[in-house]
Amino acid sequence: MERQDFSSGLRIEQAYFEMPEPLTWEDEDSYVTTPGAPKLSSPRNYQWNHSLGEIVTALIDAGLTVTALIDAGLTVTALEETPYSAWCPWPELMVEDSRGFILRDNPERLPLQFAITATKP
Repeated sequence: MERQDFSSGLRIEQAYFEMPEPLTWEDEDSYVTTPGAPKLSSPRNYQWNHSLGEIVTALIDAGLTVTALIDAGLTVTALEETPYSAWCPWPELMVEDSRGFILRDNPERLPLQFAITATKP
């Protein structure tokens, strides 16, 4: 496996938040690494990204709960991640917009804050 050089830092290249179209690429190898495994006959891959907020909210909407929250008597009603922040931790990388501070370039790459809503009956 080829090692990537991260000496100059990580680069975030793909969107983190949900996009209307999937990522697509061609790869004849499976994610299963078996020596001598045959090549895939249909090498086109599709991948949809789902943020933490989308996943947890789907679980909540399905009526699922987390035991620790139940023990504390809390019910999580929403979790949202946002590409903006209420403060500016990296002035050289951010600009201010109507919602707060966002990354200057490609703000969809990284969530900067999240909000969770919970109630106690």
